[in-house]
Amino acid sequence: MDATPRPPADESVTEPAESNSDAARAAATIIHHFARTLKTCRLYDASNPTVVRFRAELAATTRRVLDEYPQLTIHFTSDDVTFEDVSLYPAKSRDDNLALPFYRDGIRSLTLRRGLEAPEMGALVDAVLRVTGVEASEDDLVTLLWEAGLQHVDLDYIPADSDVGDATGSEAKEGDGVLLPWPAPVSEAEAPAAPAAGESGSVNAAGSRADDWTTGDDTVEVEAGFEELEALSASEVERFKNEYAAEHSIASVTVTIAIARAYLASGVNADDRSELGRFLPRVTRQAITNGLWLEAHEALKLIRACGALDWATSTFAQELLQPITISTTVEILDRQDEAAVKEFIALARELGDPGIDWLNLVLAESQDRRNRRLFAEAIAELCRTNPERLAPWLSDPRWFVVRNVVHILGWIAGDQIVGLLSSVTRHPDARVRHEVAAALGQAELKLARPLLVRMLDGADTRMFCAVLHQLSAARDPSMARLLVGYMQSEAFDERPIEEKRAIYSALSAVGQDEVVPDLEEELHRGNWFARDHEAHRQAVARVIARIGTPLARLVLERGLQSKRAPVRKACEDALGGLGSHPTSTEAGHE
Repeated sequence: MDATPRPPADESVTEPAESNSDAARAAATIIHHFARTLKTCRLYDASNPTVVRFRAELAATTRRVLDEYPQLTIHFTSDDVTFEDVSLYPAKSRDDNLALPFYRDGIRSLTLRRGLEAPEMGALVDAVLRVTGVEASEDDLVTLLWEAGLQHVDLDYIPADSDVGDATGSEAKEGDGVLLPWPAPVSEAEAPAAPAAGESGSVNAAGSRADDWTTGDDTVEVEAGFEELEALSASEVERFKNEYAAEHSIASVTVTIAIARAYLASGVNADDRSELGRFLPRVTRQAITNGLWLEAHEALKLIRACGALDWATSTFAQELLQPITISTTVEILDRQDEAAVKEFIALARELGDPGIDWLNLVLAESQDRRNRRLFAEAIAELCRTNPERLAPWLSDPRWFVVRNVVHILGWIAGDQIVGLLSSVTRHPDARVRHEVAAALGQAELKLARPLLVRMLDGADTRMFCAVLHQLSAARDPSMARLLVGYMQSEAFDERPIEEKRAIYSALSAVGQDEVVPDLEEELHRGNWFARDHEAHRQAVARVIARIGTPLARLVLERGLQSKRAPVRKACEDALGGLGSHPTSTEAGHE
């Protein structure tokens, strides 16, 4: 950070009027920053960041200047601060007179030497503040600086008994008094003895701290303070406006909850807790209305901490499940970011079991895909150990609600979802049935197989293929017999090519030796001149090859001896690709 201070708006660093001395400019920099630091310290507390910054910059600037000029001697007159007869800080008014505190206490010059660090400069500032404040110290500036023990600051001063001014207030000319050098510190043993009891030192009747000046009134720094305030007014007004806006940007609900939490922590009695418990539900409702989910969550915790007797979560949940409340909630959530949506989910969790219904209703109404996924994941987590909690929603008249619940059950997975899904395998909406087929794939196949087989009846092509894909996950003789029946049916030729391919693929995955004789019969079946039957013959040969058992290979080898060229060709192609196909335990889909 650049330690060079910037002058306030109403003053600038005084350039030496009759000299181009760089040392004079350097001394002027220190003096002006010293004056600004004094004014700032009078305006704010010692811990204020502005005060800390000005003090640090003053110390850094002084250290930098003294590194270049090892020693600078500043002189003080009654109305000016000078360096080598160059004016550095002339008094602008009676109250803006930096030289006065030094001059009236007898200090005529001050020498700053290299090595002056922040603690010593801070002590110098503190001493000047003590003798110029509203409640000024009884000690003069010379005494305060002596007690501070400054090792890199030297003073030339006039002792208290010298005649600096007369009764009319006329000032002594330079040299009228005897200037004394800054004394070295002495030990307690060398210090002069205190006056004996009954003796009194020289006391100024007017209340002054020395014999060569009068204290004056308490308004010395008032004008300087006003000037400093005026200089800082623009930035301080802006700061105040920003702090005011930040303070009033906090919702009243947030403030109320903070006060309630502090109130509970202060050690209230049972009656106070009861009274607060009757008030907090209003805060909770207001927080939900404004979409402040975190505040509503905290309010619920406070209600429970209060032990409100007339509070019932179920009754409150009924209010949340009303259509108008759901619409308002969804409208707010679809405008909020992911963090706010997660706060809403945390609030629903805090409600317990009613929160599941709240999440389902919001999920049904939400138009934001990201939010719908977050809601569905939360419901799945809440119902993972009790998926039966979702059973009522499977009978909802809205197809998309049922599909959402089926999708969530698929995430929950496990055998326990099979019984729940059995009620929607015949749902009138195909989109729901497709979701059911996908969800059944997450359960054990032997449990899900009866439902999947039932879904094949009357299924469209897409559903038929999807269900067969689920059913072909493991070898199963009964399923293989069913597929052979499809193949041997007269309606097989009328099926779409996608369904035929699905049957071939599933049969090669689930079939074993029990269906090989039927497949061999199908391989040789057909009219000798029916050319459109050759694609089916080729597919059957590939199914036999994929079954891959010794019996299946023997059937293909016998086919090579057939008198019918199409049969021989189909078997030859199937045996040629047999090595590249999986074994009977690893058969996959076509």
